[in-house]
Amino acid sequence: MSFSRFPSIRRLFGVPILDGPRHVTVSRDYEGRGMVLRATHDGYAERFGIIHERFVALSSDGNRLDGEDVFLPVTGTTLPPDAEDQFAVRFHLHPGTRASRLTNGHGAVLLLANRDVWNLDAHDHVVTVEESVYLAGQDGPRRTTQIVIYGQARTTQRVHWTLSHVRQISA
Repeated sequence: MSFSRFPSIRRLFGVPILDGPRHVTVSRDYEGRGMVLRATHDGYAERFGIIHERFVALSSDGNRLDGEDVFLPVTGTTLPPDAEDQFAVRFHLHPGTRASRLTNGHGAVLLLANRDVWNLDAHDHVVTVEESVYLAGQDGPRRTTQIVIYGQARTTQRVHWTLSHVRQISA
């Protein structure tokens, strides 16, 4: 899920952009020992009846990022019975990052090109490591991976996750 807006682009990779979020809110605060970012968008409101919120808190030393994705009904306290509610929270990785799923299925170890090691902990949620495409390089699209948490908003309105620095592997 992303909070992208394309204010002046009419096409993205030759595909017309037909619609997107109409209402996006973002706030940044400093709370306790770090920075907190909150963002909300209504990009799924019309089709699915869902508002998506993301909350992230970065520790002051930059070694821990706590996050929560929240899927709220547009109106009321529950989704309509006929509403599609499947979601995928995606963490797209740089091609220089290798990801390995933990044996308990609730996280992944990330090895960066500079040999830093990070853990993504999805707490109670199961993660998968899947193929993806990296589009930000000057040399064109490249293969990469992504970590994905799947769920259904009707039964799982909140997905908690933590990305934390573990160590750097010496050469």
